[in-house]
Amino acid sequence: MKYLSLIYLLFSFSVFADFDDYPNISSYLKGSDINKDKVFVLLNNKRLLSRDYHPTSFIRVRDEYPKYSKTLVKKGIEGYAEIGFTVNPDGSTSNHVILNSEPGNYFDKDALIEAKELRYRKDTNSNYINTKGSNHKYRFTFNLPSESRKVPRGVFNCMELIYQDKYTKAKNCSKDRVSIHRGYTVPYAMALYFTNQKEEAINILNNLIRNPDEESFYVKALTASTLTNFLFAQKSYQEIIDLEPYLVDIRKVGYEESLINAFYFLGVSNFYANNTLDSLYYLKLTQQDSNCMVSAINSNDDIKATKAQSLFRLVPDRYCYGDLYRRTEETLKAIDAVI
Repeated sequence: MKYLSLIYLLFSFSVFADFDDYPNISSYLKGSDINKDKVFVLLNNKRLLSRDYHPTSFIRVRDEYPKYSKTLVKKGIEGYAEIGFTVNPDGSTSNHVILNSEPGNYFDKDALIEAKELRYRKDTNSNYINTKGSNHKYRFTFNLPSESRKVPRGVFNCMELIYQDKYTKAKNCSKDRVSIHRGYTVPYAMALYFTNQKEEAINILNNLIRNPDEESFYVKALTASTLTNFLFAQKSYQEIIDLEPYLVDIRKVGYEESLINAFYFLGVSNFYANNTLDSLYYLKLTQQDSNCMVSAINSNDDIKATKAQSLFRLVPDRYCYGDLYRRTEETLKAIDAVI
């Protein structure tokens, strides 16, 4: 098994979503099959796990926003619906069908209605060899603001005890409340883990993230973040890889920031399992979701060209997680050295 020597430097940056600074990784991708979706999006600097399907030869020119049922908002239910359709020559869409939705079919009807109004045009700059004809898909996301997620404040009070190293108090705080709300399962499992009941803690979290009756994606996000952290500390890399479909589902609802660490652990775990392409994909997703980008400005001095770099936010109203961005960059450097 290949292990990485990771050194986290404070002021070492590279241009976001560009593998030119990693020559061995770049050569690996360029020597891979461009018709593989992950190869294409990595080489062509496309947004990973975007709402619009990639790779594609179409560009969306009109957004649609389906209504969010007041009943579902009151219940704190979030989710998504992926719609498949045909893009017609005039840019309209037809033959709409539900490809996937979570949870259940809560959002299918409204998503189908709005999908019929989506409009596209041909992407004349695309390098993608279109083998899918005019088939396309789009994901509608139904994500609640934090105050509407219906997670009791007591869950966070119990978690605060964990951060204060008061594990017994955290256990007592959460144990009897698990039956009231499954959100209390997370601090309860954390208390078990930090009192050397690690196997039981991991089993509890594994059961929760796989529980089909758990409809709160916020609880699932808390669970995923905690569980992958514990599994990585235990070097249980295959167990992290097995969580991939659950992590992707949670992120599709809009929990990019909550899962930055989880996808980092997934990327490294895939590398240790010799799944190089998946590793690069999820590590780049980690950088993307950190919401940081490097600005590189060359001087006008052709002889002594210098590069001024600064880290800034990709999306202005979201936080840039610089430490997480840098950690992933150092990991990519380590992979580039051994790939």
